[in-house]
Amino acid sequence: MDIAWYIARWALPLNVLTGHRPSPDERADEREVCLRVPRGEEVDSEDLDVAYPAACGVWGGGLMVSIALAALCLFLADHVHPVFDVLGFVSLLAMGLCLGLFLIHHGRDRLLDRADEADPDSRWGRFAARLSRPRAYDIVLAAAASVRPALWAAGYV
Repeated sequence: MDIAWYIARWALPLNVLTGHRPSPDERADEREVCLRVPRGEEVDSEDLDVAYPAACGVWGGGLMVSIALAALCLFLADHVHPVFDVLGFVSLLAMGLCLGLFLIHHGRDRLLDRADEADPDSRWGRFAARLSRPRAYDIVLAAAASVRPALWAAGYV
C-alpha cells in the first residue's frame, strides 16, 4: 500500500494551482488510476501516463500551499506568538515532502517515457522499465530527505 497515491487521489484539486484543469471525465480517470496504484493492481504504462502527471500536479500544488503556509507561520512566530514556530516547522516538513514526491514522480514519469521509446531488450530499456514503476517506499524516501532541510530552515540545526 502506498499512502502517497491515496493522498494524491484526494488532493487532485491542487492541480488547479499548477494550471491543470481537466474535464470531469479525465478527472475521474485520474482518481480511478490513483486509487488502483496503491491497491497493488496491475497498472499499464498508459494508465501511468495519466497518473504521473496528475500526481506531479498534486505535489506541485502542495508545494505552493506549504510554501505560503510556512511563510505565514514563520512570520506569525516572529510577530505574534512563538507557538507558530512549531506550525512553521511542520509546514516546512510538508514542503520538503511535497518537493521530494514531486521530484520522484517526475523522474518516474520521465523514465516511463524513456522505457516506451527504448528497445525492451536493451540494458537501458530494462532499467527504465523497472524504475518507472511506482514504489510503496517513495513517501518514505521523500520524508527522510525532507527532515534535515526542514530542521536547517527552521533554525534548529
